[in-house]
Amino acid sequence: MLTYMRKNASSWIIKILFAIIVIVFVFFYGFSDLEKSDRDTVVATVGERTISMAEYSNAYQNMLQFYSQVYKNRLSDEMIEKMGLKQQVLEQLLDREVLLQEAERRNIRVTNEEIQKNIMANPAFQEEGHFSELRYNRLLGANGLSAADYEKDQEKELTLRALENTVKNAVKVSDREIRDAFNLENEKISIEYVIIDPEKIKGKIEITDDEAAAYYDKNKENYRVPENVNVQYIVFEDKVFKNKITVTDKEIQQYYEEDPEEFFVPKKVKARHILFTVNKKDTAEKQEAVEKKALQVLEKINQGGDFAKLAEKHSEDEGTAKNGGDVGYFMRGEMAKPFEEAAFSMKPGETSSLVKTQFGFHIIRVEDVKEAHTKALAEVKNKIEQDIRKDKTLETIRREAKRAFNRLFKSRDLEGYADKNGFKIKTSGLFSYGQSPEDLPGKEQFSKEAFALNVGEISPAFAVKEKYILLKLIERKDSHIPELDKVRLAVNRDLGKERRRELARKDAEEKLTQLQDGSLQWKSLEKKPAREIKETNFKRQGDYIKGIGKAQDIKDAAFAIEQPDTFGPGVYDVTKGIVLFKQIKREIPEESDYEKQKESISRTIVQKKQQEIFEQFLQNLKTDFETKINTKLFSSV
Repeated sequence: MLTYMRKNASSWIIKILFAIIVIVFVFFYGFSDLEKSDRDTVVATVGERTISMAEYSNAYQNMLQFYSQVYKNRLSDEMIEKMGLKQQVLEQLLDREVLLQEAERRNIRVTNEEIQKNIMANPAFQEEGHFSELRYNRLLGANGLSAADYEKDQEKELTLRALENTVKNAVKVSDREIRDAFNLENEKISIEYVIIDPEKIKGKIEITDDEAAAYYDKNKENYRVPENVNVQYIVFEDKVFKNKITVTDKEIQQYYEEDPEEFFVPKKVKARHILFTVNKKDTAEKQEAVEKKALQVLEKINQGGDFAKLAEKHSEDEGTAKNGGDVGYFMRGEMAKPFEEAAFSMKPGETSSLVKTQFGFHIIRVEDVKEAHTKALAEVKNKIEQDIRKDKTLETIRREAKRAFNRLFKSRDLEGYADKNGFKIKTSGLFSYGQSPEDLPGKEQFSKEAFALNVGEISPAFAVKEKYILLKLIERKDSHIPELDKVRLAVNRDLGKERRRELARKDAEEKLTQLQDGSLQWKSLEKKPAREIKETNFKRQGDYIKGIGKAQDIKDAAFAIEQPDTFGPGVYDVTKGIVLFKQIKREIPEESDYEKQKESISRTIVQKKQQEIFEQFLQNLKTDFETKINTKLFSSV
């Protein structure tokens, strides 16, 4: 129960974090009116409007800063390239300008009162739930913005929001759409099925040389050996440099003073509670009875009763009752709002009156209060030193790796450089793309650099996680298809599997014919060794069936059958083998469930259609504007 309370009541923290992210993106967009005089560096035009290089650079740097905060030191050049950050920023600026011009054409305006209200409602600018002008100005100042700049951007954001709402509000959803979606989500089919496993087909599969040759000729590409390369490389990592890094007291002091928010500890309260559960479905009489019981326990506490023992006896919060109702320390936003307001208004040793939340009635006792404070420098000095040391080490690694590449650009003597500077040179051995010793799933920068080289060339320094690498290509083997003799075992294996699957399919088709004409009983299929009739059920969404795997054709066939105890019209190939099935039951959802879910389903459909229609609106709108990109300038970023 306590975990649930924290999870549900803390959603506003997520909103605050999101609001702070929004601020970053507002800053990201927020320089559209800066440095407009620099007309010689126009990176793009939308109609008659321009996007300057200064605007783009500011946007890109702010986007980069945002991702740096998200990924910390894990953000690498490889990640930036994979995310397509440069193109993302440009496309978002172009889209934004198109929408702003359309809003202007439609004469969409926002008032100063709307701007002010929106700013004051942003939790990032609030303290204790109320707008703080001091916090507002401090946050803007920390990000290099004036109030006027920010408010101008808010005007644009609200204008864009108004345009978006105008487009999205045109979306309507019919009862037929809701009903279809309800059926899609809730109608369920149950089947019994048998999988005939080709590997269990008895008997030896004889394959002649001519058959193997014919199969090989037809499927040569399946045996292609990919291109392979072999490289030498050296790794620049922290263990080589970290002992050479120094961090001064002045640097630590400066770090501490520049970001005091990082070391701020909000107020915390330690409390116990006794919960008497009620919910919205309970009758008024039941709620009154629960409240009466809670008041009786409160009276015992006020008369000197042991709170912990009474909690163990009466609390319906199973997670805390056994510990005397102890919920530990918590901050604002981690509990339901009424619970939080009561607890934070009390002193240690005080007991609340009854507090009503969505979970029921609570009696709360505060046991300790830790006031909000900023940690002293002495408390965080070691951590700050570690952070600075890590940052300086990473910067040193990057700098030294790039300096090494410059030195090796002409000589290409990687071994000589390694010997002279105390690096261990490594040799990868032959590997295909994505299979290098330094590649990770989805992160193949090492392979990308290696395969781009000619034999003898050295790559520029590149990042892999928190290290930099220089590599030299020493061998390349082109992709090729081996002769049959070199892959004969694999060919015979693959052809044998194909033959066994053909036999399994033929066996399944014969069984289906017998089942349909009544000469074979369904249950008799289990008499064959290694066969078992199993049952499973599924809904329409997706193509996966538990126990079978991906099988959209089985789903389609099963839902098309109207009468239960009807065999599927065919046999079906899946990864595990050949499937025979019988539909045994169709579960139609209750009408009462439809009424309960109708509103939420409608909202989901509306949101999906709104997103789709707005995307289409934007794409259509973009065709009305002539957009030009200074590709030479953009590529130089």
